[in-house]
Amino acid sequence: MSHGVAETSDRFTPDSHEGPVDVIRQRSDAAHSSSGDDASGVQAPVAREDALSPESARYQRLNIVDRHSAEALNQYCKVNTVVGNVPTRLANLAALQSVLTSLPLALADFAALFSSLFLATGIAERLFGISTQQAEMQAVFFVSLVILPIAQLAGLYPGLGISPVVEFRQLSRSLFASLLVFCGIGWFAHPQMWLFYVASGLLAFCLGTPASIAARYVARHLAKRFRFWGVPVLVLADPERGEELYRRLAKSSEQGFRPVGVLLDADNYWRAGKRLEEQGVPVFDIRRTHESALEHSVTWVIVSNCANRENAPSLDPPLAVIPNRILLSSNQLDMGLWDRLYCVGSTSGLRLGGGRPSSYKLAMKRVMDLTFTLAACLVGLPALLAMYLMVKLSSRGPVFYGQKRIGLGGREFTAWKFRTMQQDADRVLDAYLAKNPAARKEWDEKHKLSSDPRVTRIGQLLRATSFDELPQLWNVLTGEMSLVGPRPIINSPTYDACYVEHYPDEFEAYKSVRPGLTGLWQVACRNRGVYDLRIYWDMYYIRNWCVWLDMYLILRTVKTVLFREGS
Repeated sequence: MSHGVAETSDRFTPDSHEGPVDVIRQRSDAAHSSSGDDASGVQAPVAREDALSPESARYQRLNIVDRHSAEALNQYCKVNTVVGNVPTRLANLAALQSVLTSLPLALADFAALFSSLFLATGIAERLFGISTQQAEMQAVFFVSLVILPIAQLAGLYPGLGISPVVEFRQLSRSLFASLLVFCGIGWFAHPQMWLFYVASGLLAFCLGTPASIAARYVARHLAKRFRFWGVPVLVLADPERGEELYRRLAKSSEQGFRPVGVLLDADNYWRAGKRLEEQGVPVFDIRRTHESALEHSVTWVIVSNCANRENAPSLDPPLAVIPNRILLSSNQLDMGLWDRLYCVGSTSGLRLGGGRPSSYKLAMKRVMDLTFTLAACLVGLPALLAMYLMVKLSSRGPVFYGQKRIGLGGREFTAWKFRTMQQDADRVLDAYLAKNPAARKEWDEKHKLSSDPRVTRIGQLLRATSFDELPQLWNVLTGEMSLVGPRPIINSPTYDACYVEHYPDEFEAYKSVRPGLTGLWQVACRNRGVYDLRIYWDMYYIRNWCVWLDMYLILRTVKTVLFREGS
């Protein structure tokens, strides 16, 4: 194992309960017992410590009379001096790691804003028929640098463990603030050209938002290949939970956390440590935390299952040397994206989100639905006509397929799709499931089949790209659906009956919102997850809904369709 319990030896450890006086006394007693009586054969008298004054007793205890006691004192002082400096050394190391982790993201933000603003001013030049002077180029460069302190204030650096939705919101705000600076500079320098600067700023914002997200995505996935990027982290948990968190962090290293191993208490260290290391999970003894932290440059620790700890804020004393500590919530506390800490008297409280949105926010969502849907219909009209002809000419039957779904308030509506199946699809499905037990199991778990015999060739193409659901834009225009929301439920014994019957509370929450053309389940796991995950992501969306989450999911949907994720 990585660190065992210290063997009984002459080495003195900082977590020992013995002080320097006890150490010297033990070494001195051992030396005298080995040498026996003095040369005269008379044992030297030893004054009783309790008979002396405190000053005399202390002097006698520190009166080193042999080299063994001197070595003991030197070793003790050396070890404890190093341990005393551990928090400072790790704090300095944490600051350096934060700077190194921030650098790739800062370069990505600068490059994205500079290129977007440069392109936007070039387009605006042609629109307004003017020529950008050197001063404007200097303003572009300056504003591209301004985003760095603004993003720092917005919490975007070093960007460790930040939610993609929160990162999207803070990045958009930082871009907007930076472009306001650009417009202000242009207005003061050239008041007669204010419209040029406003147009350039708006266009740069539209270009820079997706460009910044893409640049950060690339920067994270490139930087995680280098050891300088990210922060080493230890996980304190029970063996099973620790292994789960370790593997989860290893799979999502682009978040900036590089798992070093799992910290276990003494019992779990000896009971399960060997098994975890055989499975590729490094294990460390919590009593040797300071040594593990120094050896592996660990400046972060993630603590799980601390709900029952009376000293949860300070945690175990060995963890005090690590400057950054993350407490994971207990199972009873389901935290969301927008929860905030508040000062309540002399303590802190957590405000939980998840309440019903106001009428103002619902109106904003509806306006966004109409705006994006109308724009998509106008831009994608030629593609929609091409799909119509492909379905019409490829197989017999109607072009569109309508299916009853459950919507807002439990009302049924007809959700439209391009027909992707044969006309006698139900009969084909029943016969296929009867002959294939594996397909029956997959259908029962996901209510979808990875290889569906009912689907036509054109239907396979439309499903792989999710273009078969584009006719639901009509449902969005009529107000029966939203662009983003939970996947519409089919109330039938064959499809989503378990949602209605086995999850009544979740079903009531589902009926409080409009179902969506896309959503968290579609971009998070789609065909790769079990049915329970669909319900989990539906509830997560309902609890954490905001306009920023909708905009983020729309952009994620574009990425999912382009790269055919989960298809």
